[in-house]
Amino acid sequence: MSAPTISTEPAVVPPKPGVKRMWHLAPLRVRAGVVTVAVIAILGIVGTVVATSIAAQNAANWEVLRQRGIQQSETISKLESSLARAESDRDRAVKNLVPQTELTQREQTVAAAEKSVGDREAAVKGREDAITAKENFVKQTSLTGGKYTVGVSMEAGTYRTENTNSRCYWAVYTSGTNYDDIVQNDLGATGVLTVTINQGQDFETNRCGTWVKIG
Repeated sequence: MSAPTISTEPAVVPPKPGVKRMWHLAPLRVRAGVVTVAVIAILGIVGTVVATSIAAQNAANWEVLRQRGIQQSETISKLESSLARAESDRDRAVKNLVPQTELTQREQTVAAAEKSVGDREAAVKGREDAITAKENFVKQTSLTGGKYTVGVSMEAGTYRTENTNSRCYWAVYTSGTNYDDIVQNDLGATGVLTVTINQGQDFETNRCGTWVKIG
């Protein structure tokens, strides 16, 4: 009896289920959990990207604001310096400012002082003129040693001298007589001497001092 023939056909291996089939075969709770994890991961990635973008934008905005702050600080510093100079100029101007009323009073005081000075100068000038006139008069009417003719080298009038010389000699002559017609004379008298000389007469004096006209 022959041995039975055994069939050796290969065993059929069932195909592995695909991802899509596995997804459908998975319990609902597992699928929900996977979806939740995926959503959370996506949100985390999006959040990271958004946060990075916002941080970069904020950094750029901060730099712009920082530069503007620096510029504004420099502008404020310049304005403060200008303000300080303006206040200094104002204070100096106010310090040097003279009220109009005080200025008017000063001008009036100066004008009064100038008028007073002018009056004093005029008074001094008047006194100087009077002294000059007196000196000229004395000079013209003062007679020292020599011979004089009334109307030519002397004025008619009364003259006086304080003689201290015992050798004093004086004489009055009739003009045109070459000092020969003696009207009056004196020799050796001392003290106060007085003589009157009229028009048409000559006068001679020697060692009698200075004769001054008194009338």
